[in-house]
Amino acid sequence: MTKVVHLLSGLAIGGKERAALRLARRGLREGQHHALVLFDHPFRSPETDFDPGAVRTHFLPRGGGLDLRFAWRLARLLQRLDTEIVHAHNDTALFYAALASRLLLRRPPRTVATFHTWPTHATARARCLNRLASHIAEVAAVSDELSERLRRAGWLGPCSTIWNGVDQSEFFPAPPPQAWRGKLGIPDDAVLVGHVARFDPIKRHADLLEAATMLARTALQVVFLLVGQGHLAEQVRRDAAGLENIRFLPQATDMATLMRGLDLITLCSAHEAAPLVLLEGMACGVPVVATHVGGIPYMVGTGDDAGGLLVPPFDPSSLAGAIRHLAAHPEERARLGAAALRRAAAFSFDAEWSAYNRLYRGAA
Repeated sequence: MTKVVHLLSGLAIGGKERAALRLARRGLREGQHHALVLFDHPFRSPETDFDPGAVRTHFLPRGGGLDLRFAWRLARLLQRLDTEIVHAHNDTALFYAALASRLLLRRPPRTVATFHTWPTHATARARCLNRLASHIAEVAAVSDELSERLRRAGWLGPCSTIWNGVDQSEFFPAPPPQAWRGKLGIPDDAVLVGHVARFDPIKRHADLLEAATMLARTALQVVFLLVGQGHLAEQVRRDAAGLENIRFLPQATDMATLMRGLDLITLCSAHEAAPLVLLEGMACGVPVVATHVGGIPYMVGTGDDAGGLLVPPFDPSSLAGAIRHLAAHPEERARLGAAALRRAAAFSFDAEWSAYNRLYRGAA
């Protein structure tokens, strides 16, 4: 039985955390043994974190700075769990996973790593340590753009790309429940724009609120649904006070139903790698309005095959203009939604799982 331990900072609601849990759950269904080791935050509650459910979870606290004692304790835990593969998620996890595996002289586990985003600790020392660690690990990034940028900046040696994939048995076009909008106080005839992201500076919620302010001055009935949590959530709520076209939803327990209830999905981030929420919306036939950053252009597509409209980052006026155009033209939304559905079919979770399973089994 393949025994995999996923190493990550915590289970706060976000893309990296959901990606790790999806792989662990799929591994369990495939008869493998998958567990999580969290090193910054233990699972707290379903209100603030993803619930690991049947995935066995361990919390191993890490100290500040370079914590070599943590590496020793991690090595002992990996040994106790009889780990064959440690799958590190992002830069800090990669360094400690590689170091811990090398401390185990007898049957050291192999290291697999995924970069879901740009590194969180952008120091020269962290870059050097990650580059060294990457030479003893199988490393992948979730987009070609992120992979190339990490190599070019000296963070990694060899790095492949394994794109995020969407589970099309769960995400597909279907009518949402009739009372869905009413529960959120959203009129049935409003154009509903969803923004699903943690409340973090990189997500540029300020640009979204400015675009919403511009659209509130038009005759169009456009409502924005902001889904997520994070340290800026309260600030964004204060900034949105008085905007009647803004709704907040801390967490969506049924993401597929949420996506099916949207007319548009948007992300206006300063940078993204390969946001899973866009693929999930696209797989439900929802057109995209997003910033032209990271892996988004490749995901959404270009020309007649594009599943949405792309705008420059840090440009609320262009964002508002693209949303206004699609809100006023339902036939264009339908055309782009059909293209989005076709485009999403190229990003399957089965393909993502197969790529990681090959790494787990030692096949390049």
